[in-house]
Amino acid sequence: MYFCYPKQSNKIVACLIAILSCRQFLPLSALQLARMLHAIADVKSQSKLCASGFIRPGSKVELQNIDTGECGWLQLVNPAQANYHQGRISLLSPLGCILPGKCANDLISLQLLGCHLRFRIVTVLNVKHCNLRSLQ
Repeated sequence: MYFCYPKQSNKIVACLIAILSCRQFLPLSALQLARMLHAIADVKSQSKLCASGFIRPGSKVELQNIDTGECGWLQLVNPAQANYHQGRISLLSPLGCILPGKCANDLISLQLLGCHLRFRIVTVLNVKHCNLRSLQ
């Protein structure tokens, strides 16, 4: 997930900041949790057609780092499924907390270890699984 790297001359620091933005390392504040749950509830209350472009758990998202111009994909998942190297980030990570409820062309930003990260949401993919009928 090189696209998450901030524009830094020190690659080690840039890599550390990118990894920390995608992993839960601090407890959520009550306000962060309330915003995240509110965004998820709003998406679920809308019609399926209207909500298809909103980011929700399981969404695959293409982000563009505004500072570097790099683009990349990630998937928003539950904390137990998160894996930075596979592009799956936790809902409870700093980056994951601000994504639910957002849609394509929204701008997002976060401050992490004194570094400002800014992204543009390029694409949102939501897979809707159909119920499989048995062959009997």
